[in-house]
Amino acid sequence: MSARPRARPVPRRRPPGELLFSRLAARVPARGMREIAGAPRARPELAGWRRHALLVTFRRDGTPVPTPVWAAPSGGRLYVRTARASGKVARLRRDPRVLVAPCSARGRPLGDPFEAIARLLPPEREVLAEHALRDAYGLGRALFEWSVDVMRVDMCYLELEPGAWPASL
Repeated sequence: MSARPRARPVPRRRPPGELLFSRLAARVPARGMREIAGAPRARPELAGWRRHALLVTFRRDGTPVPTPVWAAPSGGRLYVRTARASGKVARLRRDPRVLVAPCSARGRPLGDPFEAIARLLPPEREVLAEHALRDAYGLGRALFEWSVDVMRVDMCYLELEPGAWPASL
């Protein structure tokens, strides 16, 4: 069973304007990047998690790339839905290590980051992630996701498992 049965995504389709926005954002230092990169690591506290998370992925050269995302906890993990063709997904396929911190909707960090390992969820586990996100956000997210489904954007779910990064990565 699909997590979003009415969605009919077109493979590799991105949201309109995403490429232009991401190119502009790459030229401007991201808000909160310096604070997150140098902040002490916190213990993961998912109980009472705020709605937004600052997800920090890493480029090949080690440069941190922070992105505010809607995240929802369930079973000791955080779940995120994002475009499959996004830069963060490409970076996660190469390096699954991420830093996660609570943040405002605009990406201003509201706490210390913790380390986590991110993975793309297989289709059979997407329903769990969709339920967690739906329960956490309600109508606002439902309207946003409806618009993404209408535009037929190819989306995927990420699972963020808190814990120290293994030395083998």
